[in-house]
Amino acid sequence: MKKILFTLAITLTGLATYAQEAPKETVTKYVTTFPNGEEAITITDKSNSSSMELASADNFYKYEILETANHELVHGESNSGKICAIDKTKLEEGTYTLKVYTEDFVITSDITISNDEATKGSIQ
Repeated sequence: MKKILFTLAITLTGLATYAQEAPKETVTKYVTTFPNGEEAITITDKSNSSSMELASADNFYKYEILETANHELVHGESNSGKICAIDKTKLEEGTYTLKVYTEDFVITSDITISNDEATKGSIQ
């Protein structure tokens, strides 16, 4: 009887431990290139994060996220350097136009935000 109770306790402990395991994080990278094929911008989206990382081959001084239909500004920030974070919680689900302003170029890319879970987003 003691052996059965001990086995049952171990089994329940194991089930409880695995049932509470956090979902695995997925990392998705999206790359936009210049016409010559060189990387212009890279967006890294971690599924368990509330922000996405925007990295540019050149320093950029601001980015803007615009409504695709009417190009109305939804979100934007100034920047100094080649990397910044975009807060996914400030954006509703949908497709947007991302503009990254460097000294020489304006790099444009379409992005899609999906918030199936509280902090999940994706870029296309």
